[in-house]
Amino acid sequence: MKKIKECRNETTLVALLFIGIVMVLIAYRIFSFLCEVKAFAWWMILLGAMCAALGIVGFMMAYRAWRRLQYLRDHKDEVE
Repeated sequence: MKKIKECRNETTLVALLFIGIVMVLIAYRIFSFLCEVKAFAWWMILLGAMCAALGIVGFMMAYRAWRRLQYLRDHKDEVE
């Protein structure tokens, strides 16, 4: 996440924001799939852990990119 804090390219930050949002949506879809399945299997624990990790990483990446975009919007002199 340190590279996001130092990034000055707005196109890259928007792409990271989009990727983070997509990761959260995929994690939500996996979670909803797990809720719909009637039978419990051992792989559901792994899938649930992967879902949680994917959602957390996606949210953090999107949040950092959003905050950096706001900072660059307010400090136009830093944009290349």
